[in-house]
Amino acid sequence: MSFLMQADAQIVFAFWVGVCVSVASLLMLSAVLVLRQIAQRRERNHLRAAAFWRQVLSAATQAAPASVPALPWRDMAGFVDVWNELHDAPERADSPGMRAVAERVGLAPKLERMLRRSSFHDKVMAIIAMGYLRSQTSFEQLAGLIDDASPIISISAARALMRIDAVRAVQQVVPQIVARHDWVDGGIAQMLDEAGPRVVEKELGAAALRANDDVAPRLVRFLAAVSPEEAAPVIGKILAEPHDEHLVSTCLQVMQNPADLDKARALLAHPRWHVRMHAAAAIGRLGTADDAPALAPLLADAQWWVRYRTAQALQQLFGSDDARLQQLRDSHQDRFARDILTQVMAERALEEST
Repeated sequence: MSFLMQADAQIVFAFWVGVCVSVASLLMLSAVLVLRQIAQRRERNHLRAAAFWRQVLSAATQAAPASVPALPWRDMAGFVDVWNELHDAPERADSPGMRAVAERVGLAPKLERMLRRSSFHDKVMAIIAMGYLRSQTSFEQLAGLIDDASPIISISAARALMRIDAVRAVQQVVPQIVARHDWVDGGIAQMLDEAGPRVVEKELGAAALRANDDVAPRLVRFLAAVSPEEAAPVIGKILAEPHDEHLVSTCLQVMQNPADLDKARALLAHPRWHVRMHAAAAIGRLGTADDAPALAPLLADAQWWVRYRTAQALQQLFGSDDARLQQLRDSHQDRFARDILTQVMAERALEEST
């Protein structure tokens, strides 16, 4: 180091900068290696815990265990992953044996602790597990998460609440469905389907009638999917009143009650082409051959999709009577009407030949 005593000040400065950078690099490299070792150790522990508890829980689905090992905190993530995985399985592994394991390891308070202290991923997994556990003691804690800013956490909490006590939860969940546009439709539909029509249909139907025309189409779709019977009077009431064309189109798409056909027939002359198109499709789906004269003029509509859906509707109304459809085509004065009927007939012939 004696050379530094005689060196220029700039050289000394550069030397110490180099030393500091080297030391900092070594420290950063050491930190990375340590963090990597910690992550690998956690992963190994997670895999070990998951493998161990998969054996315990899988055996419990067959028979209630005579004894259950303690569940240490370090095994919680692995246990919860397996717990959710088995419940998510098509055969639904929920069983008295699994519930016995959950009770003996004290799963409910451990999940509540995991929910308060864990990372985002583990928090979501804990919420899902609490739903499968159906512990009433967790209801209030989950209810506090239903309006969380994160759509993943809030919809997971809603789904867990519905699993724990759907009758109690539906009054909190349906207003959130109305308000939360960031909830995935597939997740909502699955949650409503799990709860069952008897639990959700009244609340959902009332919400659809109260909602504005921007929100109501989404609610009508959910209601029609979970309970066509309860959706029928809601759809009938909406179609009997003046509403936004998107809402009207949605009602026509999910309409299942032939008693509402008069409302659909009146919409064949609607100024918006997609309303005419969905009205024609609804009549084709629910009407009879007597509706053909009302549909026939739409074969010459200015919009191709209206002509196409009308031709398909007529084909549905006539069933296997191709001669009647061909007669209609040959007698029609409009060239576009004849073309669209020819196309629909050709498509069916192609489907039948394959």
